[in-house]
Amino acid sequence: MKESIIKDTLSLVAITLVAALCLALVYQITKDKIAEAQAEERMASFREVFSEAKDFVPADEKTVSDWNEKHPGPEVLQCYSALDGDKNQIGVVVSAVSHNGYGGDVVLSVGVDNAGAITGVKVTSMSETSGLGANCTKPEWAAQFKGKTAETLGYVKNGNPGDAEIDAIASATVTTKAVLEAVNNGAAFARKLITGGEGK
Repeated sequence: MKESIIKDTLSLVAITLVAALCLALVYQITKDKIAEAQAEERMASFREVFSEAKDFVPADEKTVSDWNEKHPGPEVLQCYSALDGDKNQIGVVVSAVSHNGYGGDVVLSVGVDNAGAITGVKVTSMSETSGLGANCTKPEWAAQFKGKTAETLGYVKNGNPGDAEIDAIASATVTTKAVLEAVNNGAAFARKLITGGEGK
């Protein structure tokens, strides 16, 4: 009886070790391709939120980490200067995340031009409810951010937003707040880089 238990236990341990090794091997083989695909997807979103830019140059990573340390909660993941054809900076694009979505993290890209106006917003990753919070990915909803210059954007539910507001996603207030949290933080960081100020 004891021998049988020991044999079964050793068999399970061996199977578990083999499975773990296989998973590790697959990860090592695919991690670079996954990272490359994610980088391409991010750059595509940058081109979408700042269509006038011809090229993007990454900002100093320390600037990003210093900002996140100073502003806990939503995070700036990456930041790039948006350049025109003559390599002049015409704005900044930011990849930002809120951890407060209904289904977890909401990751998005936001562009800000040199005048401080938002040039576009695109949600690139989320796990929100289909037909409700997932509507944050719809271009027609994201389009309402374009041209907004308010330091902090809020939302309304009546379909009549002011200059410093956007119209909330129907029946998805939590998702709306998460998107706004990421947009407000990302745009604030972008404006800090553009003006060279310390930001708030």
